[in-house]
Formats: sequence, C-alpha cells, structure tokens
Amino acid sequence: MGRTDFFWDDFAWTTRVPLPPGTPAAGRTAVPLHYAPEGREGHPLDDAETASVTWAVDNLPALLDALRPAVRAHCAVLRTEDEEPDGEVPTAQDLVGISALYVHPIARDGIPYVGVEFDCPLDEEHGLGVLLHGTRVVDVGGADTALLLWIARRDARDPRTGLDEALIGHWSSIPFDYGVMECSEFELRADGRGWSSVANAFGEYVTRLTWRCPQPGVLELRPDDGEAARHRYAIAPAEPLGSAEPVASVTFEESVEFCHQFAKSG
Repeated sequence: MGRTDFFWDDFAWTTRVPLPPGTPAAGRTAVPLHYAPEGREGHPLDDAETASVTWAVDNLPALLDALRPAVRAHCAVLRTEDEEPDGEVPTAQDLVGISALYVHPIARDGIPYVGVEFDCPLDEEHGLGVLLHGTRVVDVGGADTALLLWIARRDARDPRTGLDEALIGHWSSIPFDYGVMECSEFELRADGRGWSSVANAFGEYVTRLTWRCPQPGVLELRPDDGEAARHRYAIAPAEPLGSAEPVASVTFEESVEFCHQFAKSG
C-alpha cells in the first residue's frame, strides 16, 4: 500500500479496504480506513505512516477475530440494560456491522493502535467502537472510542502500576472444557477494567469489573455491583485436552466464574 492509494477527505487521509470473508458488515464488502483521525495535519503520508497502515490491513483478520469476544460481551451488557427487551436476544453478529477503520499516529512497542467502528442497532445514538493495540483490546464503548487519540495515547504511556502485564488480555476456559456444557471467559485491560462471563445452554451472563494485583500472584476482581474477591494464580504453558501443543494459561486456586484454568487468546 502506497501514498497514491489515499485521498484527503478534509478529515484524514483515507483509503478503502476489503473486509475478510464472513465479517459482519451490514452488506458491505469494503469500508473506509482513515489514518490519523486526530493529531495530524493534511501533509502527505510518509513511508513510516503508510507502513503502519499496511501492517493494520495485513493483520486485519487477526484483529477482527481478537475483538469478537469483547464486542459480544459489550452487546450482552447493552441488551441487559435495555429497559424494554423484546423477543429473542440477538447475537453480536446480528447487532453490529463494521462501518470504518482507523489507524492512529501512535504506537507502543512498534505496534500501531487501530480503531474499528461499528453500526449498532442497540445503541443507534452512540454506535459502537473498539480500540486495539495489536490483538489486545484497549477499550470498547461508543463509536468515538475507535477514533479518539487520547485513549490510544493514555494506553501507550501507561506504566501499568499495580497490574501484572502477563494477565492483560482475553482468557477462555474452552480449551480445557472438553465435554463440559458451560464455558467461562474473562478479559483484563491495561486500564484496570474488564469483564467476565459464563455461557451455557440458557444464555450468557456478563459482569463488568475492575482488577488489580495487590501482591505478586494475587488477582483482585471487583464486580461493578459487588465486593472484591482475591484469587491466587500461576501462569505457565499447559496442554489443552486433545492437543500436544502447550498454550499460555493461567490457573487459579479459587475458581473464577466457576473455572480454575484458562487459556490466553489475545
């Protein structure tokens, strides 16, 4: 991808990129990608900036795959907050379609921050946006979450005091749940927020939370509407059931959402 692929739209340098097959996009096959929606003037892109956009496009399938659990959890929370729920609870794919992509002029560890904006019928006023650093979800919220530079800058500069960086990301019990009709997940973000969930035949139950590590090997989780609970943990490679390939995993002495072992997936 080079400079000639972009045009200035009085907002940012913009191009259009195809979406991976199967991506929820409300019938779209391509969407606009904006470079530096904030924090940059209109002079042409340089080689480093076009390389940043190329990285985002090349890695788009992995980025979209990584954000799905967070979008699903966010939609579940929006649905439960709906004062007048009607009918069957739709899936995240039913609720959202990608409408725009953003690449920010800021990076951490050489990896750019990428925003994904969605249509969201559950919140037509605010929409839905996700900010990622690589395959790590930084934040999920209204559509502007995808394009606000200060959110990316805050994460890039965050010293993450009081947090175990090895815990940051998305964790799932599925690789260790062979034959179990229930699974648990949790996601811990670098700003000390996150969510956990339990899914079974009756539905998915999502809890928003905050987290910290008061001492090495201890995770404290505090639900938005409850008391804090502390869990001793150990992080080490483990082999999922039916696989000889070890994966990054965390094991808790006291269960988190009814499970003791989780594999990292983002």
